[in-house]
Amino acid sequence: MVQMYLSGMEDVFAGEEVAALKAQVLSAKSVVVTSHRSPDGDAIGSSLALKHMFSAMGVPCAVVMPDAYAKFLHWMPGHEEVRFHDAEPEAASALVSSAEVLFCLDYNAPSRAGGLMDAVNQACANAKSSVVMIDHHQEPEDFADIMLSDSSTGSTCELIYRLLQAWEMQGALDSDLASCLYCGLITDTGSFRFSSVQPSSHDMASALLATGMNHSRIHSLIYDAYRLEQVQLTAYALSQKLQVFPEHRCAVISLSQDELLHYNAQKGDTEGLVNRALSIEGINFAAFMKEDDGRVKISLRSRGSFSVRDVAAEHFNGGGHHNAAGGACEGESLHSVLDRMVALIPTWSDDLQYDD
Repeated sequence: MVQMYLSGMEDVFAGEEVAALKAQVLSAKSVVVTSHRSPDGDAIGSSLALKHMFSAMGVPCAVVMPDAYAKFLHWMPGHEEVRFHDAEPEAASALVSSAEVLFCLDYNAPSRAGGLMDAVNQACANAKSSVVMIDHHQEPEDFADIMLSDSSTGSTCELIYRLLQAWEMQGALDSDLASCLYCGLITDTGSFRFSSVQPSSHDMASALLATGMNHSRIHSLIYDAYRLEQVQLTAYALSQKLQVFPEHRCAVISLSQDELLHYNAQKGDTEGLVNRALSIEGINFAAFMKEDDGRVKISLRSRGSFSVRDVAAEHFNGGGHHNAAGGACEGESLHSVLDRMVALIPTWSDDLQYDD
């Protein structure tokens, strides 16, 4: 396959290849949209938004996720049609590997697709398939035919909105499509407080609000839907499992599988814990880690100049953004990963001695 990479230094949606992609989608017999393992609001929001765009074009489309996502995202229009690899691995893999046009949203390497990785690689190797990556993470692998990558953008939903504009489909922007885009926009920009927010982010929000979508309801469904056990888990994590290293301006929270089971933790219950650690006065780097199906999953956050993306890539098999990243350590114990983190923290201390 001929590889084409469009750099974030230019308008990635201005090229002829993007216009040709619309024609290709219109004529395709099978179009499939995928996203990364443990889908978040931006992953599922961008995927369902793209599905709504294709529906407006009269193009059937399957959305296939590696695994389930948090219940607080189930309100999104189109959720009931999503297929999951962990629930039907053979059928899901067949859809992805045989797609005439395969979209890979919010991830920049096949390894991020979890159980769908092999199927994505098969599609990449299939001369009859066209693979399109749309993503905002740094340092993408060169795996797709069309790579629409812009790491300066705060969310993949913003890139889908730019695709809608490039395809001159503003007329398709109804409240359902807008609701999906708004979900990814607010979750990946921290409700517009992260440094990745640009004037165009607010311009997009204005256009979405003009459709009549209920932004207040969406925010409530995402951020005000805590179960009692989730609140109790948060209280336990902050009161019993939070380690603060004020001399190094770091904080770490860790939760074992037994602790998660004790509070009947569900997908999404620990989201935001790392941000609570970062919100402590004087803290510039925060980490949250938990045991998760034979691996230790890690979320990293920072404020200012310290790059958690570099930390994730160098030490925890991960990646992401400058101030928000993650990783996973397969086959390691929580104790081992936590000890490694604590041992590394003093080596970063000099780089963390600053005020915003």
